[in-house]
Amino acid sequence: MSFISDSFFQFSNTINGEARSGSKVTQAVNPSNKQLLWNVPVATEDDLNGAVAAAAAAFPSWSQTPWGERGKLLLQVSETLKANLKEMASLGMQETGKPINYATTEVEHSLSFLTYHGNHPELAPKTVEDNDNFKLTVRYSPIGVVAAICPWNYPLVLAISKIAAALITGNCVIVKPSPFTPYSILKFTELVQSIFPPGVIQAVNGDDMAGPFLCDHPGVQKISFTGSISTGKKIMAAASRTLKRITLELGGNDACIVCPDVDIGVAAPQIAVGSFLNSGQFCMGSKRIYVHKDIYRPFMQAITDVVKSWKVTPSTSEADNTLGPVQNEMQYNIVKRFFEDSYTFALGEGTVPDSDSFVIRPAIIDNPPDKSRIVTEEPFGPIVPLLSWTDEDEVIRRVNDTNTGLGGSIWSADVERADRLAQRIDTGTVWINSRPKPLPMGYLAGRKESGLGGEWGTEGLFSYCNTQTVHLYRTVAPRPTKV
Repeated sequence: MSFISDSFFQFSNTINGEARSGSKVTQAVNPSNKQLLWNVPVATEDDLNGAVAAAAAAFPSWSQTPWGERGKLLLQVSETLKANLKEMASLGMQETGKPINYATTEVEHSLSFLTYHGNHPELAPKTVEDNDNFKLTVRYSPIGVVAAICPWNYPLVLAISKIAAALITGNCVIVKPSPFTPYSILKFTELVQSIFPPGVIQAVNGDDMAGPFLCDHPGVQKISFTGSISTGKKIMAAASRTLKRITLELGGNDACIVCPDVDIGVAAPQIAVGSFLNSGQFCMGSKRIYVHKDIYRPFMQAITDVVKSWKVTPSTSEADNTLGPVQNEMQYNIVKRFFEDSYTFALGEGTVPDSDSFVIRPAIIDNPPDKSRIVTEEPFGPIVPLLSWTDEDEVIRRVNDTNTGLGGSIWSADVERADRLAQRIDTGTVWINSRPKPLPMGYLAGRKESGLGGEWGTEGLFSYCNTQTVHLYRTVAPRPTKV
């Protein structure tokens, strides 16, 4: 990797177009070596109030900037990020623990969100009815100040997906990253600040009060949150006090159904990646794999052989590893507890965590009971149950027996059968003959406790808009003679 200057690893909040330091700083931890990373300022209440005021001041002009001009600026942002791709990938690797190639992929996916939204056609008014006397139209306008509260597993791409959608629709956005991973989005905001008028995009690293403060603030009109179900419920309660618009993308315990007619040699490697990508810290990853009884044993052997072949180590620019560490100590301890339960391990029994990092070697559980924790809860780590099924009604019942409904996948040589099963899965997204691969143009919305509302794609842009229904009468009715 090319030399990266020390100044790249200096961080500030961005408020009203300016870098803002602070008297209080904190540091996140590199999960690959448990070492403290760089200082980052903690936003004060005055900082947060200033950010909201700056966004509110910028909104009238920004909201009236033509859609096409806003799109050109997003494409300019994309070029700026592309020019800093290697540096941003290095930053992402160090704060998340991702292998360098996957950290690079996250930057590339961020670019795809910027270009998708930068090239997206304007949301034109929708004509519902139009005749000689009457026209009924629905038109769309930006909401105002958006607070984007972002997670630690994909800190750059999930923030940029919110930023791009908010900005193209004419909103101003304040980004609050996770305190576990504040660096990449703070640096991104710094890099692109000169492209926009002050106050249009801001980023603030905060302590435990920052998220609740933004949710309560009367100057914020919308919250877009990606994170845990428990935090999402708190945000929903807080937003109710001012009736803010909210979009919640929360947890999932996604299932993968493997039919007996699959080519095991093709499916097993892809399903393995779909389950263990980012060390299992992927909200739409396959957390439960249901394999038909006729191929259960050969499939288990195949997926076990695949995962055994992976290099699992702390992540460095030279590591060339497939899996890195769990991102933080809190999640590390959650995942470790799943290893303490009594299961039959196809892989990973007796795993000893690395004391010098948050690396946990992957595990596959052989057909645990449906009511066991590894099936009913989301570990969000590199441990996955393999379960056997017999008939379609049975597997659909088991797959849907959960409080979540984010995504799922189905593998079958019979595409019509796969699509029939997909229609019966109670989830917002389904992949057929593919591991989970979210795309910028694919609307993402969870069911049940996996969220409220949705983002991405054209449909997702509407969540950043107010609607106005216009009833236009072309002729004025004569004055009535009677009331």
